[in-house]
Amino acid sequence: MAPQPVAASWATGPMVVNVVALVAFAGALCWRIDQVRRSGGGLQAFAMTTSIAALTLAFAVSNHSASQTLDDVGFAGLSRLLFYVLLAVGVAGLVIVFFMPGSRVTRERRAGVEAFPLVAALLGLQISLFFIPTDMRTASISEWTLKNWGFALFYLIASGYLAYGLGACVRSVSKYLRLADGYLRTSLRVLVAGLGLLAAGSIAQVVYVLTGALGLFDLPWVLSVSRVFSVAGLVLFLVGISYPMVRAKWQGVTSRRRRRRDARAILPLWTLVTGAVPEVVLPIDGGLAPTALLHRRVVEIRDALTQLSPLLPGEFATAEPDQQIWMLQMAVALRKRDGTSPGPVRTVLPESAGGLDGDAAPLLVLSRALAAEERAEEERMAEEDRMADED
Repeated sequence: MAPQPVAASWATGPMVVNVVALVAFAGALCWRIDQVRRSGGGLQAFAMTTSIAALTLAFAVSNHSASQTLDDVGFAGLSRLLFYVLLAVGVAGLVIVFFMPGSRVTRERRAGVEAFPLVAALLGLQISLFFIPTDMRTASISEWTLKNWGFALFYLIASGYLAYGLGACVRSVSKYLRLADGYLRTSLRVLVAGLGLLAAGSIAQVVYVLTGALGLFDLPWVLSVSRVFSVAGLVLFLVGISYPMVRAKWQGVTSRRRRRRDARAILPLWTLVTGAVPEVVLPIDGGLAPTALLHRRVVEIRDALTQLSPLLPGEFATAEPDQQIWMLQMAVALRKRDGTSPGPVRTVLPESAGGLDGDAAPLLVLSRALAAEERAEEERMAEEDRMADED
């Protein structure tokens, strides 16, 4: 990470990235809490929730007014300590989340192993901070501040742990990348690129701290590289980790819209056949979601067609939609007249391999053709009425 909290200065360009990251992580935290409330979860779900919460708080702490308040209420350097502690906890959570369990190492065992470097880093940050003079604890990293070994050690521990944790995440996600395809593969590539840039930014800061503390070189451009890598990596990380969730949400919205339209489109056919066989209609308790309503109507139509099957000719399944409509209307009329269907029932339309959505496809074609015929009949009758009025 950059020597200052990423975009810690709210008057500079990276402020936008910081605000976006804070909003994104806060939204993700709310989503994770809702997911845990709904379905619970094991260690991976807990690690993800902890990671998102820690990263959200880290970006909140990096706010200039928040950091000033923390330093005033607590002690000088508290905000900086909290920022890197929260980042470390967040990255440790990501290491557990992205870890691919093997035959010998489980996620639980890896979590136990990861506790040691995390605890060591957290203790190191707290101890090194108290060896930094009070007036230097909020100072920016520079050639002068790195002359203090406590200051240099603080940043060396912070950046070193972040580089280690982010590097472990890159290795784990790369394993998933080899198994993924489609949009998930693209998302993982972006995620790996983001994590890699964040790790590279932390490594660049380690290089600057070491060379500055040892008095070897003063390389201010390394800090610029670290900042650029951190900001770019954060953006790519957010895109990579949110893309599958956004895509799933978008697909859910479009799927509900499509099924709501299909539920309306299939209504003419449903009305026709259930009017003749009302006993197939299931009782309704409250409102139904679009998917449930569509699937319910598909099941009821298929049941009604089965009851009407003795009155339908054998070529019904292979006939054109306009012919099917005529056959179906005749069968419905006979069923309403006689109150029963003579003969054994049979499956009228073959079941689709696509489940109820696949079963709905031919029924929608038939229902739309029926609706078109009904509209044409209404227009014809309206035209006849108009001509009669004129006469």
